[in-house]
Amino acid sequence: MTTNFHEGAWRKLVNTAAQEAGSIHDDEKARELGFRGGFVPGSVVGMAAMPAIAAAYGQRWMEGGWYSFTFVAPVYVDDEVREVAQRSGDDLAIQVLDPSGRLCCNGHAGLGAVTPWDTAADGSHGAEGVLPGIDIGHRFVPEQFTPDRDHCAMTVRSSGDPTPWYGDASPWGGPIVPLEYLHVVALHLVRNPAQPRLPRTTGVREPGMWAQHDIAVSGPLFMGREYTIEEWVADKGRSGRTIFLTYEFTVSDGGRLLAHGRHKAKWLAEAEPAGA
Repeated sequence: MTTNFHEGAWRKLVNTAAQEAGSIHDDEKARELGFRGGFVPGSVVGMAAMPAIAAAYGQRWMEGGWYSFTFVAPVYVDDEVREVAQRSGDDLAIQVLDPSGRLCCNGHAGLGAVTPWDTAADGSHGAEGVLPGIDIGHRFVPEQFTPDRDHCAMTVRSSGDPTPWYGDASPWGGPIVPLEYLHVVALHLVRNPAQPRLPRTTGVREPGMWAQHDIAVSGPLFMGREYTIEEWVADKGRSGRTIFLTYEFTVSDGGRLLAHGRHKAKWLAEAEPAGA
């Protein structure tokens, strides 16, 4: 029998993006795609998995650790979920589940600031046949940002993460930034009208949704401090009935790399590939 190392409390997550009309978080738009309502954002679902990492590794993880979260099934506002984790060698296997056992998020985490993805696989999943005009390697203009304390606090509260580090104090002094927030910053960068615009996505059914968040961190980030984010298109392709696009980003402080991550978006394909 497998024994869980960590079991979180059952709770309902908050759809912090419900007001974004036309997005996958909007009830009406999500129902057009056949879902029963708007999705809780992936950043909130990913944050709901984070207490397992804190329980397993403590502050060592924030000084050098990684995670990879795949969003498997939607979480709705009326779903109760919790995170459970099991030891997997030196690493941690984490799942966010509902009471029926439905898998909403599947993840892994470990120590060491090592990137949990394989760059050799980039471009190998039908990249040439999807999202024309969006080129792997396309780089965005670097941006400076200062973490938004209110947004970070909302993400933490909405996920039910009880870890105290994001509040008034942490083992490093002041409150630190929840790492799922960096995926939000990275998403906003690619949507920034001041950035060179990518071509409109074609061959897909809008809206898109987050499919995966990966990150490696070498030290904590602090509220009220300015950081630099750089981002580029790392991969694109087709997976089953969906088309995906992966962005990669780094976050640095005065040239010192603190975080290196990826966030993957996916869309339902308009049509099956020829020969499928």
